[in-house]
Amino acid sequence: MHYTGNTDQSSARYWNDLAKLYQKETRISTSDFHYGPLLPGDSKLKLLPAIGTPFQCLEIGCGAGQNSIFLAKQGAQCIATDISEKQLAHGRKLAAAENVTVNFRCISMDSLREGLLREGLLPDHAFDLIHSTYALPFSADPQKVIADAAAVLKPGGTFLLTTGHPLYTGEWLDIGDGEEGLFLPDYFRPEPDVRISPDGQTLSAAQTWPASTIAEWLHSAGLLIERFLEPEPMPIPDMSEAEVRAAVPYESNGWRELYPQLTRAPIVMLFKAVHQNF
Repeated sequence: MHYTGNTDQSSARYWNDLAKLYQKETRISTSDFHYGPLLPGDSKLKLLPAIGTPFQCLEIGCGAGQNSIFLAKQGAQCIATDISEKQLAHGRKLAAAENVTVNFRCISMDSLREGLLREGLLPDHAFDLIHSTYALPFSADPQKVIADAAAVLKPGGTFLLTTGHPLYTGEWLDIGDGEEGLFLPDYFRPEPDVRISPDGQTLSAAQTWPASTIAEWLHSAGLLIERFLEPEPMPIPDMSEAEVRAAVPYESNGWRELYPQLTRAPIVMLFKAVHQNF
């Protein structure tokens, strides 16, 4: 099946169809900031900047906005954007249940700056923190997403980006004697992970890029990389269920089944960058 690229319409259809099942099957904490499946949260990785008063945050591709809800609970003023109205509706209910205010808006990441301007959502001095956890792989123009984020980031502000790792696009093969190895045909041009909506028609895809490509996009946008991480999962087999719930902010039964692979190849890479114009 040939895939020709994400569009706003296809992405919205895919995530709207998937939203209910995704939120039901995936446990995403609002008590810690998450970076990906079975990975340690920010309580361990400590990438978030100190939250002052006032403190303006923008989330790109928020889903139900659990990370924005977490930040709002710390006193931040949060705007959370996504292409899926159904994901946003779940987020609004969750924020109300947590007794916090998050400004959820349906804005495509591929027209981020235009959407923010259209809806009058740019604060006078721009954002202190812009964050995005595994949304960039679904963008049709990821370099523009990064450039738009930099354009609305306060001088000295932080951009915290989690995106897919190209190594995880490889195929696990039996290499004999009960061992598996990872076969990656092309690190520099990884194949997209093509996804089919539950109705079997709408197509979407997750695309990854080499770490150096992301770094160059950040540099070109005027952002200085402070930290780069390829985090390993938490030691799930050695933890009680109570410990997992306390220390692992993003998990599901499906991800637990993939734990052996996650311990051998990173699924995401994390960039913490700051706006240099200060």
